[in-house]
Amino acid sequence: MRGVPHSGALERFVGEQARALDRQFDRIQACHVVVEALNRPKRQGAQFAVRLNITLPGTEVVVNREHGEDVYIALRDAFEAAGLQLKDHLRRQCNVQRSPRSPDGTPDSGN
Repeated sequence: MRGVPHSGALERFVGEQARALDRQFDRIQACHVVVEALNRPKRQGAQFAVRLNITLPGTEVVVNREHGEDVYIALRDAFEAAGLQLKDHLRRQCNVQRSPRSPDGTPDSGN
């Protein structure tokens, strides 16, 4: 956490969100969370930024979210976005694995 006062409640919330994501996607190898307080006047927008770096075999999913006044909302939004990105990644991976291949390994055109 950068510029955010240490909080057991905030750390527990991050842990709960990370564990929920891990239960949903068993291929997660690591989840690095950065929470940062932005030094901006309130009238200039977001006060909190959250960055998630989620490592999977062979790739990484990165999510950035900002929120004006509530770090918990920024975290919730970041983990929700990560879940959607991971679902999309797994769906695309399944489609690639299921696509028919010709003997030389290139996608089969069906002709």
